[in-house]
Amino acid sequence: MKLKDWLKKEGNGFSDRDLKFLIRDFFSKDINSVLTEDISIDQKFERRMNMVLQKYSCGMPMAYILGREDFFGLDFAIDEHCLIPRPETELITERAIEIINLNNFDDILDLCCGCGNIAISIQKTIPRKLNITASDLSKPALEITKKNADTYKVYLRLAESDLFNEFENEQFDIIVTNPPYVPKQDIKGSLVYEPCLALEAGEDGLFFIRKIINNAHLHLKDKGFIVMEMGYNQKEAVAGCIKESGLYDIVDWIKDYSGRWRGVILKVKT
Repeated sequence: MKLKDWLKKEGNGFSDRDLKFLIRDFFSKDINSVLTEDISIDQKFERRMNMVLQKYSCGMPMAYILGREDFFGLDFAIDEHCLIPRPETELITERAIEIINLNNFDDILDLCCGCGNIAISIQKTIPRKLNITASDLSKPALEITKKNADTYKVYLRLAESDLFNEFENEQFDIIVTNPPYVPKQDIKGSLVYEPCLALEAGEDGLFFIRKIINNAHLHLKDKGFIVMEMGYNQKEAVAGCIKESGLYDIVDWIKDYSGRWRGVILKVKT
């Protein structure tokens, strides 16, 4: 069977982005090249393609089917124990890198690190050696982080920790975090395939954000920063948590590619 014939028959079952991702993963080519080339696939390969389509049709994200996702120009291994890296988190990472470079920071904590995409992207972007700790409550997620760090030859200190529990006497220059922030009732659709531990944050989605805001100052050096992701509709609620704590100055709010508020930069008050 010709690949282009399979694509004409089954390709509409995928989103454009995911079809391009699939073709690039299977053939190391872009989809335009594949459509113009006379590529044959045998029955074994056709069955493999159909298996992907079947899983995808049931709602499984393409990243979990293929076991990888692109982030910050890098290719990260993932599995069902890790949240899928998303484009909005690239913007959180960019702002963290700006702050690290501007202040010549060395001691960095990637809190709730998942597959390690933030920590590894920071170290791969900044040429000098940093002291980066990547922490997560999930031991399997940390195993994926180690796998990705080994792939990119990045040294990370890994810590299995429930937020700050393992850092009682430690302080960092900056804490970068993409914590769970999805309200329990909003975990549906493709989100049911992702680890609940990395998503669910109580009825209002603020359980972990509140805990971070109320405790991060104990683990930040003087003039230390937090760069934190949040839900697109949580700015007002997060601002309320920050004001109630009285611990930080708001440096900036971060918008995603759709113009929605998706993060906040805080600095410890002096």
